Amino acid sequence: MNALLKKQSLILLGVFWICLALNLFLLPHSIASAGVGSIGYLIETGWGINRHLVVWSINLLMMLLTYFLLERRVFVNTLIGSLSFPVMLALLPELMLIRFYGVSLVMGSFFFSLGIYSLYRIGASNGGVTIPPLLLEKYYRIRKSTGVMLTNAVIVLLNLLIFSWKEALISAISIYLIAFFMRTLLKIEQRQQKSLPAESKKTAKTTLPVE
Repeated sequence: MNALLKKQSLILLGVFWICLALNLFLLPHSIASAGVGSIGYLIETGWGINRHLVVWSINLLMMLLTYFLLERRVFVNTLIGSLSFPVMLALLPELMLIRFYGVSLVMGSFFFSLGIYSLYRIGASNGGVTIPPLLLEKYYRIRKSTGVMLTNAVIVLLNLLIFSWKEALISAISIYLIAFFMRTLLKIEQRQQKSLPAESKKTAKTTLPVE
């Protein structure tokens, strides 16, 4: 029971980092760079469809894919993240915490990558576009960091369609930063694993696959 509560708490913490990245750093500057939250923002801006409805719809589809194509434990963890993400995104106010555009871009990208990394580390997800990288890794052996970049390419195209090439370029830069930060976090974790005793390594490998 304690292990289950701990895992659920870690899932909520990972979801919180992603929501914080979006609502306090990225979206206040109209940087729609990554994740289903950004897709919801872009669709709401371009076509007037409520962003939270978009998030719920995409997450439902991703939950179905997870149920049929990934392990049941991942589905359970994805279920928690998928249900909590739209709620937390709606409850956390959208505020411009830092007025400097470049600083917000870097900070938002970092916290977003931290959220994804935290979820992937325990085999969980907040739904949305974090599911395709899990599928790409399982069926095509593509690294998660690369999968995140590939699946978020659609957001760059949406930025180009709804805004302009400038917003699309900023979105691409943020997506690159997210992949870079995530790759860095994975490398740090791997170094820590190498320094662990043999028995501890077995436990660590169950939470973070070696890339």
